[in-house]
Amino acid sequence: MKMRWLAVTLAALLCMGSCHRDQSGTAVPDFTLPQVRGGVFHLRAEHAGAVLVAFLQTVPDTADTPSRQQVGFLLSMNHQYSGCGLKIVIVDSSALVTRQAPTRDALINASYDWQLDIPLLEDHDNRVAANWGVTKVPTLVLLASGGSEAQRWQGLTGPAMLARGIAKVCGGASGRVGAPAP
Repeated sequence: MKMRWLAVTLAALLCMGSCHRDQSGTAVPDFTLPQVRGGVFHLRAEHAGAVLVAFLQTVPDTADTPSRQQVGFLLSMNHQYSGCGLKIVIVDSSALVTRQAPTRDALINASYDWQLDIPLLEDHDNRVAANWGVTKVPTLVLLASGGSEAQRWQGLTGPAMLARGIAKVCGGASGRVGAPAP
């Protein structure tokens, strides 16, 4: 019995850093949120291709937060896979950690400080995060074309793991010009 408990505990600890769940085919709630730099993002309108929804803590901003580190990987994935139709969006979920929603000015500053070419969306009341079952940041949810959840990662997730998941929903291609399919 002690060995079983030890095995379960070890598995849980290994999963804590970047817990991954294959959620193939799970439907996700639709949402519409304002973009901090203007405009509105409608998830349903993006269902023609793959969408990666990243729930991150954008404020307070320090270089060593997992969310800030995650942004670097997201920017890389955005450049590598935009050619296959991948759309990445960041949903501010700072209030999950701080219990207080950031101001619009703080979100705008974060979008420029992080040099985002990815839309940053306001979810002040954490309605979308709650509807999607997000309880910690960062949490990343990859949707296949058509809007069904393909994969979910909790915690800081590295580029290799993201690339494997994205390649599956993009048919194995990165979408980069001249890039061979793996």
